[in-house]
Amino acid sequence: MVNTGFGWESDAAGAPSFDADVTSRAGLLKRAAVLGCGAVAVGGVATALAQDASSEASAARDARILNYVLRLEELKAAFYGEAADGGALTGELEQLAEVLARHERAHVSLLRKRLGRREEHQRTYDFGGATTDPNAFASTARMLEETAVAAYIGQGANLTRRLMVGFAQLCSVEGRHAAWIADVVDGSPAPRAADKAKTPSEVVAVIEGTGFETPS
Repeated sequence: MVNTGFGWESDAAGAPSFDADVTSRAGLLKRAAVLGCGAVAVGGVATALAQDASSEASAARDARILNYVLRLEELKAAFYGEAADGGALTGELEQLAEVLARHERAHVSLLRKRLGRREEHQRTYDFGGATTDPNAFASTARMLEETAVAAYIGQGANLTRRLMVGFAQLCSVEGRHAAWIADVVDGSPAPRAADKAKTPSEVVAVIEGTGFETPS
């Protein structure tokens, strides 16, 4: 076992300590329309991270980056958890919700552990029918997973070296999630040779554009 520096241990191959899930492919769903996210005003952490891009990596910037991805991971954990517990989904979508709920909860736990007292306040959510309608669930899951991959790619190189391996481990799992839901939706689990990064402002715009976060 080796320590990744991100708050958990991995095996010699670098695999996270939580269990991997083996999944099977069911019949394809009809293509679902991806939710549209209009432009929204973003600031705070997104602005700070944009300003950080040209500066040296630091513990303070690490905390901003980890809180930034934690915001997305908490939303996803809540989304999949509600979908898995609601009992409205069936077949592969039900399986996906259950597996991803476990994974995202593990991600949230790991990020919170690494942040400690530097963790920002937690949020509450209202997902409406997105966790019960199969098409809405599938299109939302795809949007969230693609956004997560782009978010991790965009900030991984800005962390201090000791956190990079752990961050890459989470990004790898998010890529598997994105491939799975893409396969379910339209049968193209790997449509690109390379994935693009998103800026913090773009990612926060997606999060806020869902309307899932409720005022605290």
